[in-house]
Amino acid sequence: MERLRDRTDELELIISSLTTFALFSIPGWLFNTTANVYTHLSTSLLLANNIGIALITGVCYGLAACFVLHLMTRAYWVGLIGLRTVFPKGINWEKTPGIGPVSKAFYQQSLPNLDTVIRKTDRIASSLFAIISMLTLSFLWLGSIIVTIVVISGSIGERYGQTNAAIGVGTLALTIVLVGIPVLLYILDAQLAARVPSLRESRTFSKLIRVLKRVAGLALPQRLVLPVQLTIQSNTRPVVFVIALFVSVASIVVIGNVRAAAWRSFTVSDEFTYLDAGLLQSGVRSTHYEDMASSIDRLRAWPRVDSFSQGGSFARLFLPYQPIRDNLVLDQLCNSADEAPDETQDDTQDETPDRVDCLRSLWAVNIGGRDVPMTGFAPAERADLGMRGLIGLVPLDDLEPGMHTIEVVWNPDAEDGEAPLDDRYATASNTFVIPIAFSPDYERGLD
Repeated sequence: MERLRDRTDELELIISSLTTFALFSIPGWLFNTTANVYTHLSTSLLLANNIGIALITGVCYGLAACFVLHLMTRAYWVGLIGLRTVFPKGINWEKTPGIGPVSKAFYQQSLPNLDTVIRKTDRIASSLFAIISMLTLSFLWLGSIIVTIVVISGSIGERYGQTNAAIGVGTLALTIVLVGIPVLLYILDAQLAARVPSLRESRTFSKLIRVLKRVAGLALPQRLVLPVQLTIQSNTRPVVFVIALFVSVASIVVIGNVRAAAWRSFTVSDEFTYLDAGLLQSGVRSTHYEDMASSIDRLRAWPRVDSFSQGGSFARLFLPYQPIRDNLVLDQLCNSADEAPDETQDDTQDETPDRVDCLRSLWAVNIGGRDVPMTGFAPAERADLGMRGLIGLVPLDDLEPGMHTIEVVWNPDAEDGEAPLDDRYATASNTFVIPIAFSPDYERGLD
């Protein structure tokens, strides 16, 4: 074991250095990959994606910070060993200019020697490396359980229009297992059984504790995690270790959620009080313009025109089709996609609207108070945007030069105050306002 131990230090340094670089790179790659298919996801896949991204991102940044700390500790340890080799006697107190006799006596009593510092630093580095492995296994196991419970709950709730409510129930049940049962075990076993000897001798009580232990064990790979946790905890300060472990877990969750929220939003800051998101609903937002698109805009299936500056007779308008947002309403309008005929089929004897007409009925467009006929919108696949939808032309020829707004209403047939079809919707209808700058001289200048 000693010979093997001497070789693990080098492996720790190699693993830490390579893994740190990879961990800081994974979130960016994950965000970019997910953005390409985000608008294609079903309810189950979107739930798994949102939770998975938050957990994986938090774990990556949390573990990367631990690996950086481990590298710094190991580097300090390597330096101490080199210093111990070169100066085996340690500090030469006879040659310490600038330090008075009182200070020298204080330092001689309080400062450890090099051997002690080397041993403690090695202990910290080895413990930290083991804790990193323990956290990784715990979060992989726990993340898989959370994703499974949330996806199953969301799928059940989706059938009854209560997706968020079902997710809340599933999350509550999982919280009881993850938090409630361990707390109950602590009260029954660590407190009551430790103080009442008769409970320890009771078979019924012992069976209850064992059952609760097995249920709690479902939330954690105990054979892999507990040997590491209990070894470190029992050889350090137990209370401090437990507190540090809970703080680390909470920090990973918070970091993951904050980073995921920053990926989806313009900002997570609350300082934009004079120009918040609500005020921008009727303002210029880059998502509505194809030539302004950014990484954030790939996550938003919002209507968009080709450019803010318009100089021709028409503005090209694209209305994205996002299944998770549109299918519930489309099924209500047209029963189902299987029953709705294709646009090319002869449906003169059938009053069921075709699928393209269903998509057209999902939108209403107007500019300057004039309605734009939806019959002119055709099916489109935009591989450059990674979306499918309808594309049409908004006439501009009768407009005066200057600022104008294109108003696009999603689900215009919804009545005021109507309840959404599912509780994952905030409203039954939504209005998008797209300002444009109309200048006929602009296009002539381009020519």
